[in-house]
Amino acid sequence: MATSEDVLDALQELTSTTGKLPSILEIANAVGLTKQGVLHHFPTRAALDAAAIRRALARVDAAMTQAADDGSPLETYLHLSSPTAGDQVVVLVLTAAAQRRDSGELADEIELAVSGWQRMIADELGDPTQAEVARLVGDGLFSEALLTGTPPSSERLKRLTARLRGAP
Repeated sequence: MATSEDVLDALQELTSTTGKLPSILEIANAVGLTKQGVLHHFPTRAALDAAAIRRALARVDAAMTQAADDGSPLETYLHLSSPTAGDQVVVLVLTAAAQRRDSGELADEIELAVSGWQRMIADELGDPTQAEVARLVGDGLFSEALLTGTPPSSERLKRLTARLRGAP
């Protein structure tokens, strides 16, 4: 029997393959369920979309928490600017939710997660404003990579990390 994670995996795989959000029926077919089988795990499309977003937030949060424990949240945040297939799903889900005007429920969760990551960076850098600049640099790299399909090079990430830490 397919699990909720299997459904989310299928959403991610189908989105990566087609470049668009699949229908619930397409997801059901991919995991060997009926449409009602998918709806058993996620009663609405909004619930499925919210789960995809929460899954991506949890992935980044786990990486950032580990990085904070290791003393390198800035470097980790910049490295996370290379979008994964899951990140591409989230961008499409958020775009669709904004068009439906039902993204408000998750907006607070997203804002809370982002502010937490920025606080972790601020703890490393010792300056909340510099942390905000660093987060915005990471967000810009992420957006650029989504648009161009090219993640930032490791050399570029090293150079930006050094500059954000105060090196000339």
